[in-house]
Amino acid sequence: MTNSEDPHSGKVQVSNLDATINLISVVQSMDVECLPQELCNNNDDDDGSSDIREGNDKTLIHGDFSDNSDGIDCKEYIINEIRKVNEITPVKHKVTSELLLEPFRYISSIPGKNIREKLINCFQLWLNVEEKNTLDEIKTIVGDLHNASLLIDDIEDDSKLRRGQPVAHDIFGVASVINSANYVYFLALEKCLLLKNTEAIGVFVKEMLNLHRGQGLEIIWRDKGQCPTEEEYCEMAMDKTGGLFRLAIGLMHCFASSSKDKDCMPLVNTMSLYFQIRDDLINLVDEDYFKSKSFCEDLSEGKFSFPIIHCVKKSGENDTRLLAILRQQTADEEIKRLALNIMKETGSFLYTRHKCCELKKTIEKEVEKLGGNQSLIKILEYLHLQVDRIE
Repeated sequence: MTNSEDPHSGKVQVSNLDATINLISVVQSMDVECLPQELCNNNDDDDGSSDIREGNDKTLIHGDFSDNSDGIDCKEYIINEIRKVNEITPVKHKVTSELLLEPFRYISSIPGKNIREKLINCFQLWLNVEEKNTLDEIKTIVGDLHNASLLIDDIEDDSKLRRGQPVAHDIFGVASVINSANYVYFLALEKCLLLKNTEAIGVFVKEMLNLHRGQGLEIIWRDKGQCPTEEEYCEMAMDKTGGLFRLAIGLMHCFASSSKDKDCMPLVNTMSLYFQIRDDLINLVDEDYFKSKSFCEDLSEGKFSFPIIHCVKKSGENDTRLLAILRQQTADEEIKRLALNIMKETGSFLYTRHKCCELKKTIEKEVEKLGGNQSLIKILEYLHLQVDRIE
C-alpha cells in the first residue's frame, strides 16, 4: 500500500519493494512452461503496484535467490513455492472443548438486529455471489466477528447490559471471555482461509487491523481525557465501525459474478459513519435503547461520542462541566441528566441529528449512483425512525 492510498478504499495492494522478488516474473524469465496456468495472467498497474485478484495471485517471497552457493535448483524451488502457496489447504482446527466457546455462544444466543446479514443480502443484489455456500460462509465470518467483538467491547467499556441481558464477562469472568473472543477471531480467519482466495485473506487482515486501530484510538481518547476533533472522530469511526462493513462487502466482491466494476466503498464508508453517529445519538436520548443497554452508557464510560465532542468544542475553555463529568465515569443518573441538559443547551443533539440526516441523503445518492437498491433503502428508513423522533 502506498502512503497516498486511502486506508478505507477496500483495496488490497502489494508494493514492488526492492527487497521483494516477484516469483512469477522470475519464473517467466526462465522460460518455464510448467507455471500454473492461473498465474500466467499477470498485469501490473501503471503505478508499480499490483492488485491481488482471484485467479491472478501474486506470490511474493522476500530474499535473494541469486546466490546459489548451497547448490539449490532455484527454478525448481521457486515453482514449488508458488504451488505450495496457491494449493494450500489448512487442516481444519478442532475445538476440543465446547466450554471454550461458551461466552461466545451466550452472546450469539441473544437476538440482535442482525443488520450486517441484512446488508449482505442487499449488496448481493448488486454483486451476486453465485455459490450459496460461499455467501453463507461470508455471513458466518462477519456474524462471528461481530459477536466476538461485542464481547471485547463490553469489557473495554465496562458495560453492564448487552441486548438487554447481563454482559458475558459478568457471568463467565473477564479472562475466559477475552480468550473466547480471541479464539473466535482466529476461527473466523480459518474460515476465510478455507475459502481459498488470496484477495479475501488480504481483505480480512486489512479490515481487522483497521477495526482495532479505530477501537484503540477511541480508548486512548477516553483514558487520556483527550477530546478529538470532528474530523479525527470520523476517521476513527470509519476504522472502528467501517472495518467490519468493508470486510463483509470486500469478501463478497472477491467472489462477485457481476458488478465487479462497481465501487461500493464510498457507500459502505458513509453507511458506517451514519451507523456510528446514529448509535452515539440514540445512546444518549432514546428510551428504548436504555432498556437494552443502560441509561446514557456513553457518559458512564467517559466516551467522546459525536454529540459530546460537539458540546465540548462549543462550550469552550471556560465551561468544562461536561469534561469534568466524563472524567468521573459516573453511574449517578442525576449527574448524567445534568450532562444531557448541558448538551441540549449547546444544541449538540440537534447538530448530531442534522448530521445523520445529511449522511442519509448522501447514502441515498450513492445507492442511486450504483443503480438503486430498494431493500437497502428500506433498512436505512427503518434505522432513521429513531433519529426522526428526536426533537
